[in-house]
Amino acid sequence: MLLLAGGLTPVMGQQPRDVRMQTVQHGIASYYSNQFNGQITSTGDVFSNKGMTAASNTLPLGTVVKVTNLRNHRWVLVTINDRMHKRNTGTIDLTRAAARELGMVRKGTIRVNVEAIPPAVYAFFHITPEELMAAIAD
Repeated sequence: MLLLAGGLTPVMGQQPRDVRMQTVQHGIASYYSNQFNGQITSTGDVFSNKGMTAASNTLPLGTVVKVTNLRNHRWVLVTINDRMHKRNTGTIDLTRAAARELGMVRKGTIRVNVEAIPPAVYAFFHITPEELMAAIAD
């Protein structure tokens, strides 16, 4: 998959926290505990562990990313809609639903690749990120 550097634009003027955005990141993924259900995310959405969303401190809010488990090669598409705690050194925090799809619920954390999906993909197909994820899920 071709990823265009610098081709991603933040939603509603949000900028990543003091870090240059990378279109491909390698690191550790964890997932939210159930205590966050019902809380408001950085984008104003109500958090649900049943959704396909994630938190990142380096990617702009609204970015759709492909997260790949490096051990079993399973992957999911999630939308960045929240920020992690500043002390969290992981790459991405996933919902429990996304963690289940990746096969990581039992282990808790895994090594992952995180690839940003360029907005040009949506423009080319004339779809929203949500429509892209639904089409892939079918």
